[in-house]
Amino acid sequence: MTFGAQGPHGPNDPAASLDGTPNGYLGTEQPVVDTDETFSVGAWIYLPEIPDRTMTVVSQDGTAEPGFALGYDEVTKSWSFRIPVTGLESMGSWKASGGIVRAKTWTHLIGVYDGDEGKLRLYVNGMLVENDIQARRTLWKAQGGLQIGRELSLSGPTAHLKGTVADVKLYDRVIAAGEGHELGGLPAKQLAYWGLDEAQDGVSPDWDPKASGDPAGLGLTLAGDAAIYTPAETNCDVDLDPDCAAGPPVPDALWGDGHLTLDGVTGHGTRAPGLQSAEGSFTATARVRLASLGATRDQTVLALSGSQGNAALVRYSQADDRWQLELTSKDGTAPDGTEPVVTTAVDAGALPSAEGDGDHLALVYDAVFGGVRLYVNGQLAGAQAMWRNTWDLSTTSLQVGRKLTGTTGGEHFSGAIDEVRVYQGALDSGAIGTVAGLASGTSLSDT
Repeated sequence: MTFGAQGPHGPNDPAASLDGTPNGYLGTEQPVVDTDETFSVGAWIYLPEIPDRTMTVVSQDGTAEPGFALGYDEVTKSWSFRIPVTGLESMGSWKASGGIVRAKTWTHLIGVYDGDEGKLRLYVNGMLVENDIQARRTLWKAQGGLQIGRELSLSGPTAHLKGTVADVKLYDRVIAAGEGHELGGLPAKQLAYWGLDEAQDGVSPDWDPKASGDPAGLGLTLAGDAAIYTPAETNCDVDLDPDCAAGPPVPDALWGDGHLTLDGVTGHGTRAPGLQSAEGSFTATARVRLASLGATRDQTVLALSGSQGNAALVRYSQADDRWQLELTSKDGTAPDGTEPVVTTAVDAGALPSAEGDGDHLALVYDAVFGGVRLYVNGQLAGAQAMWRNTWDLSTTSLQVGRKLTGTTGGEHFSGAIDEVRVYQGALDSGAIGTVAGLASGTSLSDT
């Protein structure tokens, strides 16, 4: 066991790392909560790998069973909040469980026992597991000490935790939904932002890599016939100089002072792997405008590409004449010959735009509950799906204006792309609406 590990909120938020052995735990001599009355317990947990056995984050000792146990349940392979039927012998448990367990990313758990309702609830990353609210039908008081990193069993301490724990908190009251979200919802962090108003030596810079969190500060590398369009300025004023030929009006940039223009043949942008965490939630957004309506082929706007295929992408679907998201379960064919599962969902809203400010697209992935949503101009119009994701997202590159299969690019976009942003975390609908209207060069923190 070691102290001083970095917690979920950064270097100034210390945590304790436990090694999964019988010596790796923290405890008190006295009970902290009355387990036959209303109480809540919460903690942040970081797992280095997906467990192959039950692991307990927080518990409180009874006589031969814990008064409660919050942690990973090997039976359901999910997070759980459990209260045994009795404290003397193994007679089963009342248990609420849910959420997809992810390694190498911080997860917040809250277990709630509401004595007035007689119900157990579990929150994961501030979100209530709505489909598994369970009744507790027996009451008993666990009068032993609090345990962090293990729980009591008939044969002694068990379920030793291998992972890092932070901010363990207990309450003698119910944690309601709104407070649960405040306690367990990490604010989304902007990892990269390409305003696409300029480029130097074929690279459009991340506008503020130090502030954005991109450790490498990598720009978006432009290739093929990709180019940055900026409206040409003219000093010609026909009111002052009648002989001045003003010429046709200069088209505005899509958003801000410029945009990325793509030819639909070779033009695209690429950001190398390493931007995102391996298994965490993410959000990717962009403002786009088709070169023309009624395109005759599919065109990819954004793609997360691996060595053989694309984990997730957003495209214009020619068959549907709508924006579409596509999700792939794994990177290529498995050694046993199993093919990846491909899932698509189509936005049911308005037709894609080929004029003016175009459309703002946002791809949002919630790693804990497995849901993926595509917002168009801040609205969710049916383009959502569950993702059987097995990807290491830290190994995927970001492709702008194409998808990448192996070393072959395809579905090149024809038109304009602007304001590309990548966030760590799943933005909610309110934040998506805000991002859609952000002025060029600003961020959510500015609002």
